[in-house]
Amino acid sequence: MLALTVCIPAGWSAFARAADYPEMAPLAQYLSANQSSEVALARSAAPKSVAEHATVLTLTKHGYETAVKGSDGFVCFVERSWANDFDNGQFWNPRIRTPQCWNAAAASSLLKDYLNRTQWVLSGASKVEMLARTKAEFATHEVGPPAPGSMAYMLSKKQYINDPSPQGQPEWYPHVMFFVPATDGSPWGANAPDGPLFSATSDVEPVTTYFLLAPNWADGSPGPYAKNSGKAKKHHHG
Repeated sequence: MLALTVCIPAGWSAFARAADYPEMAPLAQYLSANQSSEVALARSAAPKSVAEHATVLTLTKHGYETAVKGSDGFVCFVERSWANDFDNGQFWNPRIRTPQCWNAAAASSLLKDYLNRTQWVLSGASKVEMLARTKAEFATHEVGPPAPGSMAYMLSKKQYINDPSPQGQPEWYPHVMFFVPATDGSPWGANAPDGPLFSATSDVEPVTTYFLLAPNWADGSPGPYAKNSGKAKKHHHG
């Protein structure tokens, strides 16, 4: 989907999809049990030195609300399934939770896209309507392009990016994302089979996201890339 949605990974391993979700589940299934648990999950996306000073947004039945006002410019939140591309079978998967912490540049230029989409979802808009609105908000410059230096952390061990495939649980890697106007990733050396850097360009928004694999999770423990010494497979987003 979009820049934001490019933020919602589907795992680096190539695997067959689990069952699709043709329609939205009851709203309660997308909400957290309580605000404190969602704040903790959101903060798990970044190193403690960043997350403990970040603004934290939590999802309510009325949309995202500020649960904690931060001071370092970062915004941490937990994305839901509707950040995926509109044609992704996991678009309505109520299990998806992807903790992220966006820096000030990314939050100021791109976060509105995802927050708008959340409001559309809660108002009952169809995918066709949301697609048209998304294209319009970029065409009128209500959102984007990514501000220079836009980046985000996704280092949470608790992230649930998609359902396990029939072959088993996909490998989810800690990574850092960089958002730029839509471009070719090859000048950066992205998507090399033996490299740590991948890229994906949204089908809807004019945004390319680079994903740099990180060796450790936010708590400092080693991730799969560090353990496998560069044997990670290509990350498929959306």
